[in-house]
Parts: sequence; structure tokens; C-alpha cells
Amino acid sequence: MTASAHYTPGIYMEEVKPFTGGPLAGLNLTQVDGDMYFGYSKPGLTIGGFVRAHFTERISGSMELLFSQKGSKGIAEVDDPFLGKYTARCNIGLNYVEVPVTVRYEVAGIGGELGISYSRLIGAKEWILSQPPVAIDAESNRFEENGLDYILGISKRMNKRVQLNARFQYSAIAIRPFSRVPAGYAWGEKGQFNNLFSIRVVYEL
Repeated sequence: MTASAHYTPGIYMEEVKPFTGGPLAGLNLTQVDGDMYFGYSKPGLTIGGFVRAHFTERISGSMELLFSQKGSKGIAEVDDPFLGKYTARCNIGLNYVEVPVTVRYEVAGIGGELGISYSRLIGAKEWILSQPPVAIDAESNRFEENGLDYILGISKRMNKRVQLNARFQYSAIAIRPFSRVPAGYAWGEKGQFNNLFSIRVVYEL
């Protein structure tokens, strides 16, 4: 199928193509729900590519293949009656290969998306600085190797090829059950969940 482009002031549009795709890259702002810290204070890279199937001029579906960094980072000033004042720190770094699948509805260069994402953990690093010291065992405190997330996002076409995409993503299943969270570092008993916002630049060929 061939495609012809036309221009409306402020909006770049094209006739429907069967497939498009291209590279994308951006920043994750992440936290882990279920630890002892709050706030999207752990930045991470998200980079990869996508293929989009255009069903109509407004409706499309896409599949992505991403390298995505998630986790959490926390700092707390502690005043212990026995140990005195000290600074506690915690860091969780999680590297995933991720395959998001989304459906998008687009009008006048603005698109909303819903979907799910399968992820495979390829690297994990965790440390806690506290008094008394907290031991972390690679086996008994391990994270789940497979993950599944919900996705909600919005995109804005900047020109014919470039889009800005903002996305919220949350674990549908725990990335680590309560039983494997280091002692004293669980909030609640439901386990831990990835919680993140992404800002991405998408180049569509």
C-alpha cells in the first residue's frame, strides 16, 4: 500500500499505512511500591524499537522491544534511641528486556494508549545501608524473573516523524513476594511492585 502525506496547520498527518515502526528512547522515573520509601526518585533508561499496525486512520496496535531500567532509591534520617542519629539508604536497580503491546486511538495528532507489557529480568542489584546492617541474600531475597505490567499512555505528534510519549506503568503481579523482601524493609504484606512514569521520544518511519 502506498501512502501520501498532507498537512494541516500545526498537525502532520499521513494516509493509512499497513505498518510503520522505528526507534525510541527516553527516561523512566521509577519507584518500588512495598518498600519503605516513597517517590519517583530512581531514574532509568528505556530504549528500543517498535512496530505499529494501522487498522484505521485513528486506531492502531503496536509491539515494542525495549531495554528498560527500573527500581527505587531511598534516603532517610533515622533517630534511634539506642544508636543515635544516622542516615539509612536503600537502592534497588532492576534491568529488564520488555515487550509492551498496546492499542492506540489517535485524533488530531493526540493519541491515547492502553496495553500490557511482559518483562524478563536480566539483572538485579540491591543494597541497604542501615544500623544494624541488613543482609541481602541473592537466593532468599531474589526478584521474580518474569513480570507483567499495565500500561496507560498519551502521545503528541511534533511533526511527521517525531512523537513525544508519556506513559504510566504498574506491575500487575508482584516483582517480589513479601516472603522474600529483606527483613524490616517491607511496607505491607502484598509484596513489591514496579511503579513508574516514562517520557520518551518516538521516531516513526
